[in-house]
Amino acid sequence: MTSPQDQVLLSNATIRSSIAVEEKLPFFSMRRRANTNLSTDSTRSLSKLVPVSIYSHVSTYRSSKLELQLYSPSLKVHQDGTGPIAVFGDHDQVTGKVSLDPTCYHTGRLTIAIEGSFSYVLPKNWDEPTTSDPVRRQAFLSSKTTIAISSSEASSPITALQNAFIRRRPSMSSLNTNITTSTERSHSFSFPLPQSTRTYEEIPASFTLTKDTSSQDYYEITYKVVANWEPSDSSEPPSLLEVPFLIQPDTDFQCIDASATTPESWLELPLRPDRPIPVRCAITLPTSVTFSRSSSIPYFVVFTTTPRSPELAKEIAADASISVSLIRQVIVTEHNPSLPPSPPLTPSSDESDSSSRPTLLRRVAKSHSRLTMPRRTSEGAISYPRDKPLPEIPTISQSFSDTRTIHHDMCIGFPKRPRQQFDKEGHPSLETIANLPDGLHKTRIHLNKDMLPTIDWAGISVKYYLDVSVLLGPDDLHARIPVRIR
Repeated sequence: MTSPQDQVLLSNATIRSSIAVEEKLPFFSMRRRANTNLSTDSTRSLSKLVPVSIYSHVSTYRSSKLELQLYSPSLKVHQDGTGPIAVFGDHDQVTGKVSLDPTCYHTGRLTIAIEGSFSYVLPKNWDEPTTSDPVRRQAFLSSKTTIAISSSEASSPITALQNAFIRRRPSMSSLNTNITTSTERSHSFSFPLPQSTRTYEEIPASFTLTKDTSSQDYYEITYKVVANWEPSDSSEPPSLLEVPFLIQPDTDFQCIDASATTPESWLELPLRPDRPIPVRCAITLPTSVTFSRSSSIPYFVVFTTTPRSPELAKEIAADASISVSLIRQVIVTEHNPSLPPSPPLTPSSDESDSSSRPTLLRRVAKSHSRLTMPRRTSEGAISYPRDKPLPEIPTISQSFSDTRTIHHDMCIGFPKRPRQQFDKEGHPSLETIANLPDGLHKTRIHLNKDMLPTIDWAGISVKYYLDVSVLLGPDDLHARIPVRIR
């Protein structure tokens, strides 16, 4: 067990960093590195030669036994005053250095890891009293490295050669080679963020909507660097240091051709009726079907009578009910270690074994009894393969699912008649006018920047749908269209 003074937890690290900036306490310091005067082009060219990425900001966190330096391209201060906190893009590397205090035991194990987790609240069960924490955390990112610290490292000839090389070539030390030496007892780390080859699959960005865990809309995506020192001497307590950081999407890696869509690029999706009717309905959306949380979702709902019937079109335009809902679906799947499937149950006696075989197989077995006799062990006992214990039954993965309506629009009738745009010098043809729908409903759904974005990553799924329904008397034309919220 670790003592409270030897631990710096996720929340404490952030609080201490903000206090240290104002009061200049030794828990947190922010400085420019010696090589920040390098140009952007030179930095990119040198990054291929250096094991640790060069970033302009260094954040230092300390516990009683550990010191962690986190190198980041930028910092962020929260509105509540906490921070600064390191910020990385989804194509960056999480780099830094962990140093052991000189008073630490000379041998032990140092573990450095980065973790990403998705936190959510379980639905309340009013029939049973709440006895445990309703907040659950699902880890979707975990990468670590373990370093064995030994006393013989100081006399290593490789370390001596490295020190001599640095003295002969001082320019290399200014390039952040971060060569580990036993005198400083410091170790560099570098964790590249995972990338996916699938389209629109990105590592989730950091997200926090509310800290109120009693809210049913509590969702949080957090990242942290964890340094854990376990000394070989049992009399010395271990030390744990946890440092949070943020991941924000890097807009520089977005394709211009994919993000720049023309206003005329629209996608028409039909609504399906439950039975054949002389009416066709459709919803029209931007072709990309991808929307920013700070924007809105424009859409059109149109209908056309087939064959054309002015009387029916007039009735539908006045009495139809149009319903459009934005649905959010959150699914979390907890992956348990998979075990091999259990073999079929074996009989416990020879009689049941023989009775379960076909007659032909029994005759073959009797004629070849010498080949099927069980082997005798050295003690004289007969070992039967069916007497071996069966493997354990794999446990079923537990899942969390939550589906709710984020936005709902309701409209009676189609208030507009579509019109074809044309030049002032010309007029649309009769065929163009005949192909226009009989009715049009045009509006948009305003999104919120605090919405949970679309996620599809390592057992965590956040999806959005547009549920569209048009009621024409007893008939319902409906469709569910997936959309992406970024």
